[in-house]
Amino acid sequence: MRKKVLLVSDVFYPYPGGVSEHVHQLAIHLRKLGWESYILTANHKGGVDFKDPPYVFRVGFPVKILFNGSIAPVTISLRINSYVKRLMNRMQFDVVHIHGQVAPVLPMVSLKYSTGYNFITFHAAHKKNFLYKLFKPYIRDYFNKLHGRIAVSEAAIKPILEIFPDIEYRIIPNGVDLQRFRPDLQPLPHLQGYRNILFVGRPEPRKGLKYAILAMPHILREIPDARLVVVGDGPLLGWYKNMVPDSIKDRVMFEGRVSSQVLPRYYRTADVFISPATGSESFGLVLLEAMATGTPVVAARNEGYSLVIRDGENGLLCNVEDEVDLARKVVRVLKDEDLRRRLVEGGLRTARAHGWDRIASQVARYYVDVMEREGKHEGRGIRTV
Repeated sequence: MRKKVLLVSDVFYPYPGGVSEHVHQLAIHLRKLGWESYILTANHKGGVDFKDPPYVFRVGFPVKILFNGSIAPVTISLRINSYVKRLMNRMQFDVVHIHGQVAPVLPMVSLKYSTGYNFITFHAAHKKNFLYKLFKPYIRDYFNKLHGRIAVSEAAIKPILEIFPDIEYRIIPNGVDLQRFRPDLQPLPHLQGYRNILFVGRPEPRKGLKYAILAMPHILREIPDARLVVVGDGPLLGWYKNMVPDSIKDRVMFEGRVSSQVLPRYYRTADVFISPATGSESFGLVLLEAMATGTPVVAARNEGYSLVIRDGENGLLCNVEDEVDLARKVVRVLKDEDLRRRLVEGGLRTARAHGWDRIASQVARYYVDVMEREGKHEGRGIRTV
């Protein structure tokens, strides 16, 4: 009999982002491996074009809060307890897999009513937060319901280990969809004629868009036909548009939110991809997406990106919050064809090593390892922290 697994996440399409893509791809590839996967999330509106597959359950609506220097949706509903309880009792999931943090409301309610083996994947690398320590006794009760813990990188597990230093966990990195993101895609005609520098991400401070814009005058002095292309939307988009100097407004294009079908072609059209994120990055899915399309990468030397980029092999690292160094590295890639070719080849190797078929197999193997270790008696062997 096929095992049932429920992936629980406050964020999922049409809400765009790395966690949404991770959950979407994991569900697809677990099904290919013989698991009966389902997704539980909130009723998100707008965002990217997306039609729910039949295995998606939705409850409540997202309320956006500021956390980790970013906007984080939290699922709210007066009926969330009764809905999740009925769902768990009806479906009898073998595995319940939380994505994000052990936090109110949806993750904790799902753990409360789960009758299977409980897992979590930590996706975010964040700075020390006093709320974690303040609510440690409350959070501990839910941590003790977990049978398995996954982190996409050492940067993602680091803040958790500061509170619960003795927990067991396994590192399983992010994956990339190699069918969507590939080097044989057709470039976008409307972007032809310039040396395109691509930024993909929410326009918010920690993503470093400010430094991409500030770098452009320096880049244009060396590469007169350069152009910055910004893909992404959010409440601060207008602020970033206003900070572009009048003298270079024709060299900064804001494309807003683009469809998931077209996004890979933006990467393919770019001459170089940049991600000058200032910190709180655990891995960087956008780096893998760019690499998979054969586009060279320049990224900030933050903790998470440094785990993906081997400087000079599969990308270049620049100093954090340093538009001059960012510009210098971009110019190097655009001027040095040998360097560009080396970075593209190294990036493609990195992307292939992170294909979703491999990553999903690692997750499924971990499920089985933990289930075999814990045995068939509910609650037996759960490590307390």
